[in-house]
Amino acid sequence: MKTFLRITFLLLFANTAFSQARFHADKSSMTLKGTSSLHDWKSDVLVDQMNVELHVEDADSLILGHLRLNVPVKSIKSGKDIMDNKTYSALKYKDFPTISYEVEVFDYNNSEVIASDGKLKVAGEERSVPVRAVYNKENTSRLMTFKGSVSFKMSDFNIEPPTAMLGTLKTGDEITISYNITLEFNL
Repeated sequence: MKTFLRITFLLLFANTAFSQARFHADKSSMTLKGTSSLHDWKSDVLVDQMNVELHVEDADSLILGHLRLNVPVKSIKSGKDIMDNKTYSALKYKDFPTISYEVEVFDYNNSEVIASDGKLKVAGEERSVPVRAVYNKENTSRLMTFKGSVSFKMSDFNIEPPTAMLGTLKTGDEITISYNITLEFNL
């Protein structure tokens, strides 16, 4: 009986139609923040260079599936060329020009989605990084917004925090990524 239920579930799930949501760069933002021995720092991601894919179940837009997010390393901008170059060097952009995040399944709880099995790949190193986001679907439109932040240590990805001025200026190990991603689904 258990085998029958599993097969039935798999067949039903396999026949579920998913749509891909369209990313709205003009309504989205992403920022990286950290500390240093001198002052806190911030870099913005030029989101128009990002690639975001999200699959939404056609019959129920609360059923979110596969998410793939690609951020070109060179899209990270602080407004200071020296800092940007230190960032690119630390992220080994010549060998790994893209930062990616991928998750297969989301858990949904009230207005929050949880990607507990998300994989973040930075500088050639991949780690599991759970992400929580406030999820908002506007009733009058087809827009979905995901807003939140996630923190982790650069050293978790074998990245040596950048230094400057002969090592007297040191970047803290922890960074926080804040994001506000808007997608449009076509149901």
